[in-house]
Amino acid sequence: MNRIKSHLKMHYLNSKKSFVIFWSIMFAISALGILISIYFKSRGYESVIITNSIVAVVIFGAVSGMVCYNETLPYMLNMGITRKDFIFGFAIYNILLSLIMSVIYTLLSIWEWLMYKLLGFNYEHFGQFFSGVKGIFEMTWICFLVTLCATVLFTLIASIYYKKGMMFLFGIGALIMLLMFIPGVTQAVFGFLESLVLSCAGGKGYIMMTLYSLAFFLLCYLIIYPLARTSQIKR
Repeated sequence: MNRIKSHLKMHYLNSKKSFVIFWSIMFAISALGILISIYFKSRGYESVIITNSIVAVVIFGAVSGMVCYNETLPYMLNMGITRKDFIFGFAIYNILLSLIMSVIYTLLSIWEWLMYKLLGFNYEHFGQFFSGVKGIFEMTWICFLVTLCATVLFTLIASIYYKKGMMFLFGIGALIMLLMFIPGVTQAVFGFLESLVLSCAGGKGYIMMTLYSLAFFLLCYLIIYPLARTSQIKR
């Protein structure tokens, strides 16, 4: 447990500055948007205000996971930490980062909802109206799952880059593009994605979304683990 705490502390220190800067910018943009809305309201604008910051949250989580992996792996291996412990600690870091990002995202959304309501605007966020505690929980959970999947995907990309180099990544990208030109492949991929989306609709949608996200998380780490186990320390 103490080793995991030390791992998380290292990841926290590595990500702290960028984390604070990101959320400072997000809240500043939110405040600016509210000021602009006040100006337009003084000009007679009375309509629906729609905001959507989840894309920025997901992108930051993904990039943060990728950068943190490449920066902390060689440092922590030099400190004598085993690769197995590093991977376990980094998986926990992925989960905690996604969860914390989602909670702050929800708090930002609630702040915007309250302010726009006080100003007399109809407020809509990410295509859904706030619907009490359930709606807030669902928003947080969806953001958590999406951010987690993006973060672990970019962690996988980082592990491939660290182990194999940029040219290997370019090769994978070129192979994927080549496969997409094969007749029927694109339709099959989009058909598969469509079936996943449809299975997430209805009363059991959140359960299915959670199971898919968990499966994707585990699949990525099944690939990350052997890559990290065989990676050499870079100076």
